Amino acid sequence: MSSINFGGLASGIDTDSIVDALMEIEKQPLKRLESDKEYFSSRQDAFNTLDTKLKTLLDKFKAIDSSSEVRAYSAKAASEEFFSVSASGTALPGSYNIEVKSLAKQQKDVSDGSYESRSEANFTSGTLTIGTTDITIDNDSLDSLVDKINEANTGENATGVAASIIQDGSGFRLVLTGEDASSAFTASITGGSTANGYDALAFSTTQPQSLATIVVDGITITSGSNVFEDAIPGVSLTVNKVHSTVGDTTVMGVTEDIDAVKTKIKDMVTAYNAVITNISSQKDSDWGRDSGLMSVKRNLQKMLTSPVATGGSLTTLSQLGLKTQRDGTLTIDNSALEEAISTNMNDLDTLMAGGDGIDGIATLFKNYLEETTDSADGLAATRKASTDRTQKTIAANIIKMEARLEKREALLRAQFDAMELLISSLNSTGSYLTQQLSLFNS
Repeated sequence: MSSINFGGLASGIDTDSIVDALMEIEKQPLKRLESDKEYFSSRQDAFNTLDTKLKTLLDKFKAIDSSSEVRAYSAKAASEEFFSVSASGTALPGSYNIEVKSLAKQQKDVSDGSYESRSEANFTSGTLTIGTTDITIDNDSLDSLVDKINEANTGENATGVAASIIQDGSGFRLVLTGEDASSAFTASITGGSTANGYDALAFSTTQPQSLATIVVDGITITSGSNVFEDAIPGVSLTVNKVHSTVGDTTVMGVTEDIDAVKTKIKDMVTAYNAVITNISSQKDSDWGRDSGLMSVKRNLQKMLTSPVATGGSLTTLSQLGLKTQRDGTLTIDNSALEEAISTNMNDLDTLMAGGDGIDGIATLFKNYLEETTDSADGLAATRKASTDRTQKTIAANIIKMEARLEKREALLRAQFDAMELLISSLNSTGSYLTQQLSLFNS
């Protein structure tokens, strides 16, 4: 049943406004709880954003924490008509004369007969033997045979032969393809029978297996595919055309890629500056002096200036042209960085990646950042656990307070309604007495 609100009907007082004003005062603790809830949510957002930037910085240091990653080389062929090349950080500068003598080809066997249907079960019986693996033919179609052959090419005892179907214009043929060009296979049928006038299943080799062959500075090298990964250390070479004249060669050179190394260092500096700028941007917030934030900034700056016992002339990042600004961010002297890369790559390598029991700058940062961004014990993770507990308590208190305030408002309105009823009763009594006095005087 809904309550009746007299709202100053008898007293002429705006009791609704009075109750609303009183409830605004009563609601102040609730507003503080809601403000606290928003505060902790905003604080956690700030830590999550910092965590993302720290992980980006971690990725940049992971990209230069080994010698092969610090160094960068560029491989280029005089012509890409015969092969294409790319180099990794383990390559060595040099020049090579390369002749492509043959391309890799996988063995292909094609069924002798051409069949009108690929789905009719016209292969009634027999055994298909691929290598040493027997595949039973039992009322199969071309499609089901393909499935059986491909199934036999799985697991530890895979045949190394895949099946497919082609259409030759007059019908369908079954095609068997070797896994790579390094090995041949045999395919034979025993006891085969067919239905509906189908030719017996048999295969002929249409493309024999052959290895890819190149000659590098007079040394012949073969591969089971058209990609050579180990022919030249640190270089991946993909052949695509045979030299038409025996003895013809194409020159391929490997050089140090200074720009690529510079880019890696600059990417690291950009990510570092993003972290420092993010922390500095929090200084005016209530959590701006949080011990976790300050600790991250101090540790990063400390590691930044830590010397590494490289045994050479480069022992600190400042010698690469990195300079700290008043706001804590870094700038790069491009000339100093380029000179260090061009003239002292070995020391730069050790400075960043370390070696022989020495932790490089990248390793120091990587270890610290992995700990700081750990999903269970990292800065953002621990703050989130604390925030979640606090938010849960606040939410429970808000529910309790809202229930109390609802009762308080109902009580206030009931009290004012009672007052209105009393005033109304008094007004009625006063009117009666006034009327009686008037009659008495008359």
